[in-house]
Amino acid sequence: MKKRDRRKRRTITAQAASKLVSTETSKELARPLRRYAIWKLSALCAVVVTVLGIWSLSSLSQTAIKTANPRLRATQPKESVLPTFADLTMMTEEELSKQDIALLNLRATDGLPGTGNVNVAQLLAQLDGWAKKVRIDTDRNLYQFLQKPNEFNNSEAYFRMLMLVTVLQQDFGVHYNLERVNDIDFTKSQDLFLHGMVGSSNGGTCVSMPVLYTAVARRLGYPVYLVNAKEHLFCRWDKSGERVNVEGTNRGLNSFADDHYMSWPHQIAQHEVDAGLYLKSLSNAESFAAFLAARGHCLEDSGNRSDAAVCYSLAAKHYPHPMYRGFLSRLVRPKTIDDFPELLAQQERLRQQRDQQFNPFGSPMPNPTASFGFGNPVSPVHPKHDPFNNNFTQPNLSNFLNGVPGR
Repeated sequence: MKKRDRRKRRTITAQAASKLVSTETSKELARPLRRYAIWKLSALCAVVVTVLGIWSLSSLSQTAIKTANPRLRATQPKESVLPTFADLTMMTEEELSKQDIALLNLRATDGLPGTGNVNVAQLLAQLDGWAKKVRIDTDRNLYQFLQKPNEFNNSEAYFRMLMLVTVLQQDFGVHYNLERVNDIDFTKSQDLFLHGMVGSSNGGTCVSMPVLYTAVARRLGYPVYLVNAKEHLFCRWDKSGERVNVEGTNRGLNSFADDHYMSWPHQIAQHEVDAGLYLKSLSNAESFAAFLAARGHCLEDSGNRSDAAVCYSLAAKHYPHPMYRGFLSRLVRPKTIDDFPELLAQQERLRQQRDQQFNPFGSPMPNPTASFGFGNPVSPVHPKHDPFNNNFTQPNLSNFLNGVPGR
């Protein structure tokens, strides 16, 4: 029994030893694998940390941008990629038709007073963000039109433009600059172009607010165009025979028929409409001409008449409207003596010096042209010596020759 127990113990001991050896061997073999796994896991963690760091930095930068301007969209086009003002002026009508109307408007502000450092790319990105908000609110409230279309003139176009104007005015503070109601000042470019409303609280006028509505509407795919009345702009939904005029210079949306603009703000003759001068949906080239004319007004009233003439000339090139040619001819008309007040004052001083030189006693000098009917006579002329008097007595030469004086 004792021998058997000893054998069992030896067997158990041998088995335990073999297990221990195998365990130690497996541990030795597993150590490199563990080290490789730990290294791989560390590398993976490093990659994850790096990615998270880059993402957090980009998030912080975008948060900083949004903090500075919460309405600004994250992705912005680069300024260097956009066409310059000079590029746009040399484009054909077909090339201009492919450009963003907001870009055409903002580029026309280059170098104008009050523009400062206008970042065109940033303002265009902000308009993209506004359009996204308009789309969300329009889709969210579309059920109102579907349930009660009669409250929106049975027109989906009217409903969509109403939502657009409402969101821009209520959510983004777009408004008319009331200071310009009775005080028209073309030297302030903020009242004439988009940068007075986008990125600024200045407000707009009838020259700029329809452009804003048109720019946002086109970002939503709406067929909206600018329309010109006499000394006024508005915008119009114009597609498939449906035309909705949008007058958004006051609070909310008003929609008037074309007949309203035939007499407001100034009378338009029917032949002018038939000739395509007014109340037509403008192309991009024709809209760009209107922006060039507004730029010319700003330059002219700021004293830069030469550059203003160039703008009017470019406007007439893109849209040969008599109004633009009239602006140009007003600046390039032949000059008269009245255009040189300093010269007139110098001539008046010279005349006074001459009169004092020939009349040292200070009594009024007779007008030398009075006797010939070219001026107001200083003293009445005797009829006998007036050559324009029918009773002028000619000398009787025959009596004179005979020694008899004439009567």
